[in-house]
Amino acid sequence: MKILALEASTTSAKTMLFDTDTGAVAVRSRRFEVDGPDSAVRDADAIYIQLMALGREAAAGQRIDLIVLSGTWHGLTLRSDDLSAVTPVMEWPYTGAQDLSAALRADDDFTWWFYERTGCMVNAIYPVFKLQHLRAQGLDIDGLLALDQASLIFARMTGEVWTNDSLASGSGLLSATDATWDSEVIDRFDLGRVRLPELHETTATAPLSAEAAVLLGLAAGIPVLTPGPDGGLNQVGDLATEPGEMTFSMGTSGALRVASRHPAFSPTLSTWSYRSPLGALSGAATSGCGNCVDWARDRLFGASTDYLDIEPSLSTDRVDLPVFLPFLFGERSPGWQDQRRGGFVDLAPGHSRVDMYQSVLEGIVYALYHCYKELTALGGTPRRIVLSGGVLSSPFWTQLTADVFGVEMQVSAQQHTSIVGAVRMGMLASGLDLRHPAFDDVEVRTITPREQHRDRYDEGFARYLDQYQRTVPGSQGAAR
Repeated sequence: MKILALEASTTSAKTMLFDTDTGAVAVRSRRFEVDGPDSAVRDADAIYIQLMALGREAAAGQRIDLIVLSGTWHGLTLRSDDLSAVTPVMEWPYTGAQDLSAALRADDDFTWWFYERTGCMVNAIYPVFKLQHLRAQGLDIDGLLALDQASLIFARMTGEVWTNDSLASGSGLLSATDATWDSEVIDRFDLGRVRLPELHETTATAPLSAEAAVLLGLAAGIPVLTPGPDGGLNQVGDLATEPGEMTFSMGTSGALRVASRHPAFSPTLSTWSYRSPLGALSGAATSGCGNCVDWARDRLFGASTDYLDIEPSLSTDRVDLPVFLPFLFGERSPGWQDQRRGGFVDLAPGHSRVDMYQSVLEGIVYALYHCYKELTALGGTPRRIVLSGGVLSSPFWTQLTADVFGVEMQVSAQQHTSIVGAVRMGMLASGLDLRHPAFDDVEVRTITPREQHRDRYDEGFARYLDQYQRTVPGSQGAAR
């Protein structure tokens, strides 16, 4: 059978055409064209059209048996019954609800109540708070459909307003314990008149509509699988679905996710509890990762500079670097301070632009290591860690990550992990095995930490933690 996978990621449209009989794989990717500089707020219909256009190219001349979808957690767009737009889609980087969330977080009892019910923290990233922000801005949200980008794409393709518990677990509206829309949360926020999509199984399909079939150049009626979140699909793509198996993705944002038997809640509220398409997940994520590297490259070297041209200048011999706090886009885990800001600390006149760039790489890794320590305090040391994402394009940054964490990491065998996860879910929904030689008959590469650098990075992490504590929003001496 031939499976067509379509993914609307944070920045790009991606497709994978996979033939289960021959193992042939064809991947396409194209950066989304968006109006204005803010990719956190986008025209959801334009994203759909661009994804369909790339899908048409990928499917040209092919007989497709199944279409699978991947998207992002935490997005929100409000729609009328006919799916026409009332608002653009506000993706995970959108922080319009930060002041509202900060005020709610001041109530410890409420914060704990919300965390234990949903597995989510009180933070602007979550759609439940975006809804409150829109209402506070004067928008009448009653009677409107609340969808994320992936669920909107599914609805446009099939006419069915569906989602599943994996995608919905990143909304702040799903019960962490029984995977249904949480009526107490909905009542607490007076959202009973907002329409939420029907919850279906992660293996449920609906037929491709005639309108969408025209856009893709395919026949109507092809089954379309309910969409999965890219973070959850990473677990499936890397076959890290057994308890204690962790995926560690360093892309636009950074995330560590470990499979667990049951939802788990941190006593420090530093981690989240969502669902992959195949089970419970405990995780921690940062808003600043590859996006901070892009920022540093653009500001320090110019957007036309290739990252590989900077790589030879990076060295572990560079010491006494400034400390970089990677909160240009606010903080998620472990502190969940969406009002936090980032930047350089201990920057001296003698520091070069390469020093500053390398400190950005280190600061991102320290922030993720901070998350890792919180996760391991909750669930113990993972028995396997699989590393993926743009970090692998930089040998220096990859080795730095293993050195700071002090643990061996497997390099993901999948170049496009989440979309491979979507294909695997398609195989499962079709009665096939999750494994396939095209994805799995590969040599596993590992990154081993270098003990000779242990003291240096322990000292660097201690400096990072000191500045992290000094710059807590609202604290004395905090950066403004």
